[in-house]
Amino acid sequence: MKGMIIVLVFALICFMSPGSHAANEIRFDFEGTNQGWIIPDWAYYQSDHKAKTVEVSDKEVSHGKNSLAVMCEFPGDEWTAALVEWKREVDLSGYDTISVDVYVPKGAPRALLKGRIILTAGEGWHFTEMKNAVYLKPGRWTTIKAKLESEAPAEGEPSDWKGRGDKALYKNIDNIKKIAVRIEYDAAPPHRMGPRYHGPIYIDNVVIK
Repeated sequence: MKGMIIVLVFALICFMSPGSHAANEIRFDFEGTNQGWIIPDWAYYQSDHKAKTVEVSDKEVSHGKNSLAVMCEFPGDEWTAALVEWKREVDLSGYDTISVDVYVPKGAPRALLKGRIILTAGEGWHFTEMKNAVYLKPGRWTTIKAKLESEAPAEGEPSDWKGRGDKALYKNIDNIKKIAVRIEYDAAPPHRMGPRYHGPIYIDNVVIK
């Protein structure tokens, strides 16, 4: 009996240890505040970045009562993007996935709007993107999700992220500098273009677990 109690106490300590993230899910659902998510200063000076404002909104939500509304101005005749980010050093080793919900209103251009998650990582501040952007369907929420890497992917297993060598995500997962969501209007003239879009795109329920 005494031995069983010791085993149970040891198991409880392991479950509660910092290395176990089962009870430490990170979630941004923008309930009342932007929780530190902003348009970075540099994006205002990039001609291909078209996010104008960001604010908490209750018009469209996927979790809770609020989301983050990003006002965009996409011209439709060139590749442009809208990016918001959360800047804070955080160790994501031991976590398995990162996801975000994105809503594009009805009437927005079809087939050309995509979203992806970006992590800035390591002492070199490596800009590490998801390899594949996810198409966004107007009038519905789309979940963008990627697998995090605390170690090198097994041989033959593809990574969800760009970056090789010292820029590989698993080599910098314990030193994340920023987390960002980028919405892309994937126009490429002259053959892949669409209508101008001036309006909001909603971001909600950023979850790391």
